[in-house]
Amino acid sequence: MGRSGWQALRDDPWLLALVVWLPPLLTGLFIAVFASGLPRDLPVTVVDLDHSTASRALLRQLDASPALDTAHARASVKEGAFALRTGDSLALLVIPEHFEKDVRRGLSPRVEAYYNAQYLLAGKFIASALQESGADFAAHAGAAQRLAAGQHMPEVLAAVAPVRPQITALYNPAMSYARFLVTAIAPAVWQILIVTAMVLLLSRQLQREGLPESGPRRWRLLLRWCLPLTLVYWVQGLLMLGLFRHFVGWVPAGSVLILVPALLFTVLAVQSIALMILALAPDTVRALSLCAAYLAPAFAFMGITFPRGDMPALAVFWGNLMPSTHYVQLQVAVGDHAAPWSALWPSLLVLLLFLLPLPLALRALPSRMVAS
Repeated sequence: MGRSGWQALRDDPWLLALVVWLPPLLTGLFIAVFASGLPRDLPVTVVDLDHSTASRALLRQLDASPALDTAHARASVKEGAFALRTGDSLALLVIPEHFEKDVRRGLSPRVEAYYNAQYLLAGKFIASALQESGADFAAHAGAAQRLAAGQHMPEVLAAVAPVRPQITALYNPAMSYARFLVTAIAPAVWQILIVTAMVLLLSRQLQREGLPESGPRRWRLLLRWCLPLTLVYWVQGLLMLGLFRHFVGWVPAGSVLILVPALLFTVLAVQSIALMILALAPDTVRALSLCAAYLAPAFAFMGITFPRGDMPALAVFWGNLMPSTHYVQLQVAVGDHAAPWSALWPSLLVLLLFLLPLPLALRALPSRMVAS
């Protein structure tokens, strides 16, 4: 069983690459791209119009943040704005004249910062780092003034920080973008590879061998074609989880065993979709175009970078039509939340529901295809 599928892999180098080499290579590429985990040393242009001890102390405070690189000084606001517009820096910080004098007088001088929000991730990191470092500098400056005025340390602490919130990051305490993005991007790309390989395999076999008109032989032959891809992609999915574990720091909080059948159900669901698309559009190029249009927004609609509850109804509906959405929900529930079985089985059931149209798609699949 499966000899025809294995033979197709041996005979077609491109199909072999889609099934065997590209999944781990692309996962490794994503891991390498986000290896640092967090953006660091984002360039910030500084225009210091005061050149005082206080302004240099503020710059040291900002430069201590691993997200910022303030070693990009300009002599004027005009030069700093030009650097921001040309992309030489991602933010512009302007320290006004008489900054130190106003700090000593308690006049709360205004330090202006502008950042490029076109780069959403970098902009958020810069804004957060500037606010945090600026607040720390203001607290230290205020504490120094109160101590110089003769206040005692408990009074100073109560005045500078009357409320000290305890904020704890859950599920991704290191705030690693590698864990946040790679564990979602890789399944989305894995899904695209599966549907592409299935369309190419079925098109190839229908052009060379064809299918019986109907009956059990049609099912058996399709199984011989597709089972090798099912098994290899299932193993590739398990390998993907292993790469997450060893290179991204993804340590499942729950039992990872539930993801073993979930990966298999996802492969079968995507294969079922490929079969349906090819039955609706029995042309290789057209079927691949439909697959691309259908699955291209998989990463955007799975609810990792933007909450699904706040998405428009169309985006939620489209996301529900893609197996990767339901698999990633399972992966997050198991890996991060250690969710109980009662919260997991609905997603597993939805993945199995993708198999319901399979008999109709198999019946509608043409017995033969002409090469495009």
